[in-house]
Amino acid sequence: MERFEQLYRDWKQDVKKLVADLDVLPLEALIEVLERVDVASEDMDDVRKAVSLLVLEETTTLPPNHQPTPDAVSLFIGYLATKLVEDKATLLELGSGTGTLVHAVLSQLNEATAQAVEVDETMLRLSYAISNLLEKPVSYFHQDALEPLFVEPANLTLVDLPIGYYPNDEVAKTYDLHRTDGHAYAHFLMMEQAMRHTVPGGHGLFVIPNNLFEQDDEGKLKQWMDREAVVKGVLQLPTTMFKDERYAKSLLLLQKLGEGVKRPKQALLVELPSFTDVRAVANIVKQIDDWFKTT
Repeated sequence: MERFEQLYRDWKQDVKKLVADLDVLPLEALIEVLERVDVASEDMDDVRKAVSLLVLEETTTLPPNHQPTPDAVSLFIGYLATKLVEDKATLLELGSGTGTLVHAVLSQLNEATAQAVEVDETMLRLSYAISNLLEKPVSYFHQDALEPLFVEPANLTLVDLPIGYYPNDEVAKTYDLHRTDGHAYAHFLMMEQAMRHTVPGGHGLFVIPNNLFEQDDEGKLKQWMDREAVVKGVLQLPTTMFKDERYAKSLLLLQKLGEGVKRPKQALLVELPSFTDVRAVANIVKQIDDWFKTT
């Protein structure tokens, strides 16, 4: 048994005991456990893997927009981040939830710092506990990510887009991507907010629904992208990850316009294989490495 599996099992038992003894919700028990465990002698990657497993298990019953980004996807985004920014980069995640994504990315960048914005207090507390456990420098902001933010501009913004309508029409009207008729799409507004807080020439990495552009019935998303950013790539996640292909997702890579930013001759368009197929993933990674070298 690998060390992270043993940590996972030990902490899982601690969570179960707290739930039974104190009659608290599993996520609250998990926060309590992570705030008091001693990992001074542990490898931080083992700790991160164990925590990711626990978080995944304890959030399976939550609505889709509250579930964490799968660890394999988060790690792949981390790999892409190493191609986009220097080690000492500043990151920003909007709607950070449990922090699975931002912590996976930070694990692959040296001396990077991050800011995370999350409206749900329990999720924020959990992510904060994980940051302390992993000794990762993350500054947290407890607020609606679509309201005015007082964060530092980032080299790389990350959003696993929450899909649905945004109910606050007054706030939505402050965005170019508000809808003329009815509530705006929260996922459209999140993209605009992320790029607002990205430095010129910086990048935005988004987990998007495959039908994102089909939802652009007013044409505003395309107009906004042409005006504000360059589409560097679209990487379709393995369809095997989704029980229903209608809910399949991709990774969208944008670069904010700025001095010296040019549109690539050929965008990075990739269909990712199953992350369990090591050889196929290695081949795709080589293709992506070659694309970055020549772009």
